[in-house]
Amino acid sequence: MESSIKTTSYDAFFLKIVAIIGMAMQHTALVLGDVIPVALHFPLQLAGGLTFPIMAYLLVEGYRHTSNVKRYMWRLFIWGLISQVPHTLAFGHIFLMGIPVMNIMFTLFLGLLGLVMYDRIKKRWLFVVLFVLICLVSFIFDWGIIGPVMVFLCYKISSDKMRRIIPPIMAGAYNFIAIGIIGIFVAIIAVVLGNNPVFAEAIADAMYSAGVEDIRLGTLFASLMFPIGSFFVAPLLLRYNGERGRSMKYMFYAFYPIHLAVLGLVALALGFVDISVIMPWN
Repeated sequence: MESSIKTTSYDAFFLKIVAIIGMAMQHTALVLGDVIPVALHFPLQLAGGLTFPIMAYLLVEGYRHTSNVKRYMWRLFIWGLISQVPHTLAFGHIFLMGIPVMNIMFTLFLGLLGLVMYDRIKKRWLFVVLFVLICLVSFIFDWGIIGPVMVFLCYKISSDKMRRIIPPIMAGAYNFIAIGIIGIFVAIIAVVLGNNPVFAEAIADAMYSAGVEDIRLGTLFASLMFPIGSFFVAPLLLRYNGERGRSMKYMFYAFYPIHLAVLGLVALALGFVDISVIMPWN
């Protein structure tokens, strides 16, 4: 007798919507954190953890099915350029080595570049060297070093089931450890150095780089929900049916800079950011 229980499956369109919503929720927490109740940071951060593992997996799906990989790469790169100004406006407080963090479109571009190199470079030692360089460059990109690694694993793991499970779990573990280290660092520095303003600024920069928007204890704990959100991607991907679903055309690409511009302008109006981050000549 066949079971009457129907298993729900998700297409790529549904997963993209989940990624977009999660991205917008977490970005709202990061950009407007000071005016958002601490309790709301928990679900906002949790939702944010869903985004990049889904994007990395679907990037690989796109690479497998695209008829023109060069056009795919150019699309990511151009939208990365379009998105960088609103990204810098929204997250102008986040710098690594004096450079504004580059947006997620560039991270996806690097991940795709890594896949192209893997398939076209016959000398594996040369690919390894170049891929390591890509990972080092991605240090100043959104999601950092783990970004290209996740994309590569989504492509290289032979088991379809495991490539839906391992990268999201790895992403969650990586960010959980990273945020935990930042939290321990902050606690130690706070005890040893007290309220020294110079060190307080350095602490804030380090926390921003880890995705922790301020040093309130509540939001520090809320930031731990971000990697937990990545763990929930695995069950979502396990129900992915391999179908494209409704075409989004350029909806996802356009939504990214538009929502960042809106958040950035709101933050600017509230005095959270300085326009000089994108207009240094003023």
